[in-house]
Order: sequence, then C-alpha cells, then structure tokens
Amino acid sequence: MMTARRQTSIKVDPIAWDSAKEIFKEYNMTVTDAINIFLNRVRLEKGLPFDVKIPSDTTIEAIEEIKRGDVVRYTSNDPIGEMMKDLKSWNISYLGQTISKEVLKK
Repeated sequence: MMTARRQTSIKVDPIAWDSAKEIFKEYNMTVTDAINIFLNRVRLEKGLPFDVKIPSDTTIEAIEEIKRGDVVRYTSNDPIGEMMKDLKSWNISYLGQTISKEVLKK
C-alpha cells in the first residue's frame, strides 16, 4: 500500500534549482524524485547523507589570503621547477618581495 504524498512549498536558489533540474534529467529524474531520495537517505541514516564541515580558522585565513591575492604565483612554463628552486634557495617571492632565509629564521 502506497501512502499519500504530502505537498509542500519551499524557497530555493533559482540558479541551483535550474542547474540541478538539468542534471536530474540526465538520470531521468525530477527534482521531486531527487528530494524524495534525499529525504529517505536522511531518514535511513538518521542524519545528513554527507559530511558538513565548518572550516578551521587556518582554512578561513587561507581562503581570505587567496581572495586578497596574497599568494605566491608561479607563471613560468615550469612552475614546479620555479617553486622548487625558491624552496631550495630559501628565497621566496611574496607579493613582489623576496624573503630570504635570514628573514625566515627570525
């Protein structure tokens, strides 16, 4: 015996909705089908069916550094070689300035 479906109304991000809808089409599913799968996984697992993590302070600071552009960028044809050369010489270029190993030791 199939139970009656419950109708609901939710507010969602329209871009996320449209993108997800296109992806679900590839699986021959509707958004309703996907939501029902999600809700049943929550019920069966007694929690979210994926990890939700709050970023650490270190991760948040790294994200902020990237947003500000405070990162070392290697733009040569051999960025790994350039980085290794910097690391071996202890001369690190940071925001256009060279940091020598004497400065790093302080």
